[in-house]
Amino acid sequence: MSASLDTLSAGVFAPLVGEAFGLHGPDGHDLAVTLAHCDEHPRATMPGSPRTAFSLTFAGPAAGASPGGECVLSHPSLGTVGPLHVERVMPIGFPAGSAVYEAVFA
Repeated sequence: MSASLDTLSAGVFAPLVGEAFGLHGPDGHDLAVTLAHCDEHPRATMPGSPRTAFSLTFAGPAAGASPGGECVLSHPSLGTVGPLHVERVMPIGFPAGSAVYEAVFA
């Protein structure tokens, strides 16, 4: 099953916080990550948008980490999502040795 990007919302991901996901890069690079946060951003939502803007924060080990970029996200109950862009961000508030990635949906 593949989820369409335009049908996704924070409500789809919020119950999956703490669960394992895969990030699969176009170069064959695969990362095992955990969904650490799912946050809605009402003030960043464009007027007339069918959904509230939200972001997903994923954490994984820094060893073998990716700089971010285009990837496909996978989860056993959600299927695949993407391609979408994830960006590696500062791991503030995460344990040492973590790589943290963020995906933003406007």
